[in-house]
Amino acid sequence: MAKNPFNPTFGDVPKIYIDTDQRADKLVNKIKESDFARSFFITGVRGSGKTSFMTQVEHELNKDKHCQCIDLVNDASLLNSFISQLSNISQTKWQQIFSQIGLSSIKFKDLSFDFKSGSSNGNEIAKAARIMMDHVKKNNQYVLVIIDEVDNSEQIRSFAQIFNELKRHNLPIFVLMTGLPDLVMDIQNEKKLTFLLRSEKEVMTPLQNSNMAIAYRSVFHCDMEVAQKMTKMVKGYSFAFQLLGYCAFEQWEETKDAVPKFGDEQLSKITELYKMKLFDESYNKIFADLSEMDQKYLIAVLGNKALKDVAKRLEVNSSYASQYRRRAIARHLVQPASYGHVQYVLPFFNEFVQSTQDPNSIYFYDIEWH
Repeated sequence: MAKNPFNPTFGDVPKIYIDTDQRADKLVNKIKESDFARSFFITGVRGSGKTSFMTQVEHELNKDKHCQCIDLVNDASLLNSFISQLSNISQTKWQQIFSQIGLSSIKFKDLSFDFKSGSSNGNEIAKAARIMMDHVKKNNQYVLVIIDEVDNSEQIRSFAQIFNELKRHNLPIFVLMTGLPDLVMDIQNEKKLTFLLRSEKEVMTPLQNSNMAIAYRSVFHCDMEVAQKMTKMVKGYSFAFQLLGYCAFEQWEETKDAVPKFGDEQLSKITELYKMKLFDESYNKIFADLSEMDQKYLIAVLGNKALKDVAKRLEVNSSYASQYRRRAIARHLVQPASYGHVQYVLPFFNEFVQSTQDPNSIYFYDIEWH
């Protein structure tokens, strides 16, 4: 059996990777050509390809002999890992660092640092990072830091302080981060994370229909009409593109000897499976992570309701309802349509939202309405 070229696993770079407008190459060149520290925040709805995009950029920059990559996991060990990896890259001995920051020794226990705001130890570690980055700069190298799924945690805030210190001294460090749009909405007044708000935003956009159709046709040897039907079932959603391709390939492999090219009959056989997996593996998580009022807004717009009708259903005024409209747009779950109306962005999302109101559905959410 041939290996499935599609990969709907979150975070992986699939074999068939569509880079809309060659954005990964553009970001790679932007980093290579930059002469000052920069941070980039890659954002979009769950499944929009954030991590795959970031990994693709990292993969390309790894080919540059001047680039040194540091991958960080967003947990309590993030700062320890950053300092440890930076030490290895800079090839700076700890005794040399201690001497330059005026200390004979520092009592580190498994590289466990205290980065609480204003602590002398935190200042010392910032100085240590600066010394290491000075060595990196002298070696004509630069550092690329990768952090997947950043949040408003203590370790991210502490890392932000270190990054700002390195940036202030014009040291060659770049940060690539991924995160959900909610993060930007939730930290507008968080002074310690201004570096994230100031980061250059890379918002994941829908895949182009032409690119998807060509990819499907090349794999399945199907008619362009069938390939176009498949793209309509995807609506540019990166995860859905991989998922539909994966389901179609599994079905096609079973009948390929008798049916040399994928057609309407095979597509119809996998449609319900595709939608169920889409709901299970993506939409359920997206919906569950929303506040109850955000959920109610998405339900209230079912049937192409105008804002005034949505407000009536929610028993709020139009101004209040429009706040949740803006939040849903920022999350890339809806987009403006005709005046006062919105439409769902994701494929079959209307069917999923409808199912959340059906007590007999496995996706039922028991939300109380006033």
